Amino acid sequence: MIQKSQINDKRITKSRKLIQDAFLSLANKNPFENITVKDISERANVNRATFYAHFKDKYDLLDSFISDEFMTIVSSRISPDAKLNEKTLRDLIFIMCDYHKTVGTSYIRLYKSANILIDMRVQLKLQNIVQNMLNNTRNCSKNEEEKLELITVMMSSGIYCATKHWHSKGNLKDASAVSALADEILSFMTSWLTAALD
Repeated sequence: MIQKSQINDKRITKSRKLIQDAFLSLANKNPFENITVKDISERANVNRATFYAHFKDKYDLLDSFISDEFMTIVSSRISPDAKLNEKTLRDLIFIMCDYHKTVGTSYIRLYKSANILIDMRVQLKLQNIVQNMLNNTRNCSKNEEEKLELITVMMSSGIYCATKHWHSKGNLKDASAVSALADEILSFMTSWLTAALD
């Protein structure tokens, strides 16, 4: 027998999915800045109160969608207890290449109109992942926190920007190109990795 809470959970999940699908449908045709909550609610066939029960505004919806997409790719490759090392950094480079390929082919119009918001959100997520891996690897003292935070910012920004640049140039077409990019990025990051782990 299905309990009332399970029915409510299914309704919540269904409403959220309808809203996200409506948003993506609109984003494939219109620039992000032209999409309104009213448009999304009408396309999803839900009232605005239902929209606001799930999201604060369209920026929160965008943030949620991007986070979900990105974390789906990450969780398929890296466990939450992963440690920071050359292998996990290489995995992150491959993840970012997959991410740029997905966004660049499936959500072209959305990315073109909201790229600054998307880039900022994903870079912060990536920085948090690198920070978590570092925390899984070693304990740091209060004196080290600022230095290690700077290292995680440089690593995550370096990975994000390099993979985005290579993708924009069309250089990530096959596995050997991605592997070459990973080698290139890691050659620069070795000293940062050593500094983070010492």
